Amino acid sequence: MKNFRKKISAFLFAAVLAGASLSAAAEELPVEGISSEEASAVEELSQDGASAEAAAAAETQVTIYHTNDTHGYLEGDGESIIGLPLVAGLRNADPDSILVDAGDATQGLPIASLTKGNDVIRLMNLAGYDLMVPGNHEFDFGTDAFLTNAGLAEFPVISSNIYRGGSLLLSGIQEGNSGCHTIIERNGVKVGFFGLTTTETASATNPEGIQGLEFTDEIEAAKQEITHLEEAGADVIIAVGHLGDETAGAPCTSTDLAEAMTGEFYGDLDVIIDGHSHTVENAEVNDVLIVQTGTGLNALGKLTVTVLADGEVEAEESLLSVADFADVTPDAATEELLAQISVSQDTMLGESIGQTATTLWAGWIGQAAPTRFVETNYGNLAADAFADAGRTMLAASGNADMPVVGIENGGGIRAAVYNGNITLGSLTTAFPFSNTLYMKVVTPALLYDVMEVSGSDLDGQDPETGMLLQTTISGGFLQISGFNVVFNPDAEAGNRVVSITLDGQDTPLDREDTETQIMVVGNNYIMSGGNDYTMLGSLPKYAEAGGELETIQSYITANVQDGVLAGYRGTEGRISYTGSVYKPKDYEASVLIKNEDGTPYANGEITYRVDGGEGMKGTTDADGILKVTVSDGGHGIRVSDSQSEVYVDNYTGIGIVVDAIRAMPELTVPEAGSEIPVTEEPDPEPAPDPDPDPEEKPGDNVTADPGENDGDKASDTGKTKENGKAVQTGDEEIMMPAAVLLAAMALSAGAAVAVYRKKRTKESICH
Repeated sequence: MKNFRKKISAFLFAAVLAGASLSAAAEELPVEGISSEEASAVEELSQDGASAEAAAAAETQVTIYHTNDTHGYLEGDGESIIGLPLVAGLRNADPDSILVDAGDATQGLPIASLTKGNDVIRLMNLAGYDLMVPGNHEFDFGTDAFLTNAGLAEFPVISSNIYRGGSLLLSGIQEGNSGCHTIIERNGVKVGFFGLTTTETASATNPEGIQGLEFTDEIEAAKQEITHLEEAGADVIIAVGHLGDETAGAPCTSTDLAEAMTGEFYGDLDVIIDGHSHTVENAEVNDVLIVQTGTGLNALGKLTVTVLADGEVEAEESLLSVADFADVTPDAATEELLAQISVSQDTMLGESIGQTATTLWAGWIGQAAPTRFVETNYGNLAADAFADAGRTMLAASGNADMPVVGIENGGGIRAAVYNGNITLGSLTTAFPFSNTLYMKVVTPALLYDVMEVSGSDLDGQDPETGMLLQTTISGGFLQISGFNVVFNPDAEAGNRVVSITLDGQDTPLDREDTETQIMVVGNNYIMSGGNDYTMLGSLPKYAEAGGELETIQSYITANVQDGVLAGYRGTEGRISYTGSVYKPKDYEASVLIKNEDGTPYANGEITYRVDGGEGMKGTTDADGILKVTVSDGGHGIRVSDSQSEVYVDNYTGIGIVVDAIRAMPELTVPEAGSEIPVTEEPDPEPAPDPDPDPEEKPGDNVTADPGENDGDKASDTGKTKENGKAVQTGDEEIMMPAAVLLAAMALSAGAAVAVYRKKRTKESICH
């Protein structure tokens, strides 16, 4: 109908320009084959008393600003994030404009997630939004939380393809809102909007949060809405969809929707304002303009819609970046509320969700970042949380028998949580990227390929201590759950994985197996091909398992027993390194104990804990060095429960050698009365392992110890100062001096002690 009206308008307009009156022109229209409805349209136009000058009036423009997938990035940084106060300021400066959002606004950074999106809606109200369509992540906190937010909104929240109990979900939630479409009039132009939410939401959201919801076919819903809006007299019709392009893996993309506008619907849909794929879209498909801004308020979309005098519609898109807001005054009210929310959330971020008896290790320790080349307990926890979320999703879909494994790139865990309180703030510091968990099906052969990429920067191993002789480290090194992997760091790149064994199995996976199905759960950065995991990026997405941060928070809460996180003291041998000679074994770590004045605590008795365990007794040597025998891998050591632990690890070399990369771990003697109590005598030190069988091949009889699961490679060397201390930022390669590497390669377990003796001056130990 809309297309027919355009044709009539064009005919009449041409006749008027030729000097005829509207009524005379109408009489010349062919009537054969015209329906009664179309004839009424002719009559309506012929009865129009507008003059020829009015019919030939100048074209009319409407500006529509749009956002999508902001995920809580509402505070500008002056460089890459625009911030909501500036968006609101632009809206103020252009009061005849329209501001819409295409979904995923209420989940992500703490400002969004801590109040389940409530604070985001309050800010959007102040910013002057005219319309919002729910994305899949609007349901991360459940349907009731979403409907609460929709009821709070002072603008229509619409989606035409979400039903519950046979009724449109959003119908009646807001007074005067149909729940599926709306018409906004600007400059005499009626702009009709309808909403679409990807049907992928049914498999991309925690099933508990969307029980009873039905997500119907996007194309059929769109055709129905176009008909309704035409009948309501819309001059322009725009779909605001959370669909995405082909990279999102949704069953119906924005391109699919545009291409479906054929036959009687051709030319009726003018624009699709899109979201979901976090990509920039600006292309015309089948006479429909498709636009999207990316993610995180890095850009604001400016859509200029022009209605010509003959009724035809033209649309043009441009992206506005931070630089384009140089002359825009931020909206004071939005800015003030944002500041108030930030202050109130500081208290929430400081709230404890449990205690950890030992440090969850991640981030940078001096010049080393353990999660980027060795197993850590925080890496285990994150990967376990992912795998657990995947199993829940599979169980809900009746496919609980498929093996599930979790992976997390080491560069994606940005900071440790030290022994003591686990707070929301500490979790958001560790996981700041608002990633989404993707589920994809792989085979054993593909999993071997994935782990070869993970071990691609391994560069040899000291045969005695096990220390890895790295020249670079990678944010793409994977922390894992559901399986163990054995690496040979001395092997050639592409052939370093000795074996991969699923939990509960004794036989390693067959590297040539391309049939067996294994479900992998990881964040969208890795699963979309980041850090060279192109083999994962090319796979179709099976489902989404929720937000990364929210999943980890829920997993920790579920594993807190009597207020304390259970199960993550030390590492478990999920990732082991055979080298050509080295076999996992106990080792002796060294920690410098100092007095309050900084002098060595020499020849003194002291008690300590390893990984938050029982109190142990020890004695420092003449240089203040406490030697502690620990099992293979990383551990936390403290000499007072009021202090943060220090990290030791034979694979990273921390606590084994001191060089340009690795500093000596240091602790201060506790004040009187704060010593760690010892309830029983420590076990005698284990005898050293016998010499390995000289006929044994590398990798023989090596198994993982039984037990309890957006960082680019080479970009974290930049440093800033915080509280007078160096803080690592970015993700750049760490280069070890050749001389240091050669010295490290020559070390033996005894030589490591000798290194400490050579370095035991105060000046060298504290560098």
